This record gives sequence, structure tokens and C-alpha cells, in this order.
Amino acid sequence: MPIERKLAAIMFTDIVGFTRIMGDDETTALSILVNQQSLVNPTLKEHKGTIIKKMGDGMLIEFPSTVEAVKCATHIQDSIKLYNTSDDNLEFHIRIGIHLGDVVMLGDDILGDGVNIASRIEPLASPDGICITDAVFQSVKSKLKLDAKRIDAVDLKHIDAKYTIYKLPKEESVSDRLHQKNEIDITRFEINSIVNESKLFQAMKNIYLIYFIGTFSGVLVGYFGSNGITLNSVATFLFSKVGIIGTLASLLFALPFSFFLSRREYKLTFQDIRNVSSLFDILIIKMQFNLVKQTGNSIEYIHMPVTDMFINKIKLTKYYPKFLRNFDTLRITFDGNTVKLVGLAFFLYRLLRNLKKYSISKVN
Repeated sequence: MPIERKLAAIMFTDIVGFTRIMGDDETTALSILVNQQSLVNPTLKEHKGTIIKKMGDGMLIEFPSTVEAVKCATHIQDSIKLYNTSDDNLEFHIRIGIHLGDVVMLGDDILGDGVNIASRIEPLASPDGICITDAVFQSVKSKLKLDAKRIDAVDLKHIDAKYTIYKLPKEESVSDRLHQKNEIDITRFEINSIVNESKLFQAMKNIYLIYFIGTFSGVLVGYFGSNGITLNSVATFLFSKVGIIGTLASLLFALPFSFFLSRREYKLTFQDIRNVSSLFDILIIKMQFNLVKQTGNSIEYIHMPVTDMFINKIKLTKYYPKFLRNFDTLRITFDGNTVKLVGLAFFLYRLLRNLKKYSISKVN
């Protein structure tokens, strides 16, 4: 599969309150989508924008320059505002977010910080507005006249650094604030694929060995009782009918434990990743995990059930053994529209099962 890395201006768009519109009147919602395309597509072509992905009511678009991206965003919003002035048209409003960053084109997927950050700033734009990062502003400020409101040190979910953003236009209208206040937008997600990238034998072998030894030792102790165990008696026992059955039983008993207590790795790709991080936060916290640390786009959680208050205090100290910590931790890494999950098989199965409840696509 060809891989292309480049610097690009990335734009995300989103129709304000589309989920609510779809729930109220599906015909109206579909008509709005058609009208959006008729307004947006000619403007994209004029400014050399390429639609990488359509995500229901939103779009992920790439531009060869920040100037073209910002010009295009401004023209799109002006076109929609003009369209909305007619009483005969179905009124709708969109948000736009733009970031300049490094991206990786991998087949049909687009990955990298450029995508992650653009997806996080789009919801920060006002209805009918545009939100851009400082990288975009610095690139276009000498070429375009922008009436922008600067906001410093903005925390973007699951992004390590703080960002300076600019909101256009500078002043929000009364209608903008009204839309923001009344918006109800509960998003359902489309999962493109779930791939198990675990090396199953490697993941299971140590856990299996521990459980087999523990189970088989129990069989030996139970069989010999207080008579004592010698090498000769163990050898005789192993080749006896009872010994063979005990060994097979230990092998089988250890299997399910090693299967669910081994660490796994899954790779998930999403059609629309703008709010996926928020959903993961909700699901993981519901499973009684606490956030421990964040490094770049990678977040680590540790399992802290409310029934284990004393042990939970130890888990956050340096005295908690590393091998036990491996059982309790869950790591999630965001890269464009791809999410990697690493953790105990038992926890990952629960997380994936809960995640699929919110997906509009059927994935195995």
C-alpha cells in the first residue's frame, strides 16, 4: 500500500445540530445534505480543495495551501448565509475548522497530527464560523485580511500541547449564540474496521505457563496430601491414569485464564473521528478506569474499581509491581482516523462490545 507523507492544510466541516434535524425529519435532513453539496462543491473546485472523506453531514478536505483553505472556508460560509436569506430554502448552518500540519496518506486513510488537531478545533467554531490554528493564521495573515478573535492556551482533548486558535468572525451574532445554546448533537459512529493485531501465542504463553504450573501444583498437593512428594512418586503419578487426567485437566483449566488475562492490541478505523475521543473517555471511565498519563496522542488509563480503595492507593505509587500494572493498564493511541487499543483481553472485549452499541455499521 503506497504511503505519502506531506504538509497539508486540513479542513473539517460539520452541519450544526444535524443529528437533531435527522431525528425530527429525515427528508429535511437529506435535502439539506444535497443543498450543502450544491453550495460547497463548486467552491472547493475553485480553491483546489480535495474531499478525502465524507462523514454523513461532515467532510474532511485537503488543500495544497492555507490561503486557499481559508479563502474557501470564507466563501462557503458566505454562500450558505446568502442561501439562508431566502424563505424558500431549508436553513442550515455549518462549522469549519482548519489546521496546517503533517499528514500521512495511507491508501484511503489519512493519518497524523494534522488530522487530529483539525478534528478537535472544528467543534470550537461558532455556527456560521471558522476556527483556525495559529499555524494557519501565521501563514495567511500577510496575505488575507482577517477579523479574528485570538484565544490562547486552548486544551484540545487528547492532544498533549496547548494551542492558540483564532475564531472568525471576531464577534458572535445573537443567532450564533442561540444555535449554540439550543444545539443537541448526540453522535453515532461508523466504524470502518476492527483488526486484532495481537500476536496471540506471544501474548498467552507466559500467562498460560503460570496458570498451568499453579493448577498442576494444586493437583499434586491434592493427590499426595500429607504423604509427601518425591521425584519417584511424581514420576509414577505422571504416567498413571489419574496423573494423565490431572495433567490434561490442568492444561484445559489454564486455557481460558490465559486467553482473557493476556494483553492484546486492536486497531480501529473510523469514518468520522471528530468526537471519537470523547466517546472513548466516557466508555473507559464507565469501566472504572482513571487517566494516569498522556504522552503525545497516547493516553494510559489504570483500572481502579471502587471496591478496591486500599489497593487503588498503591496502584498510583512506585511500589505497585510492574507485572501487576500490566494487567490493570489500558493504553489508547489516536492517529488520524485510526485508534490503537492495548490492554488486557478481558477489558478490551468489554470496551469493544460497548463501542459497537454506538456504531451505525456492523463490524465483527
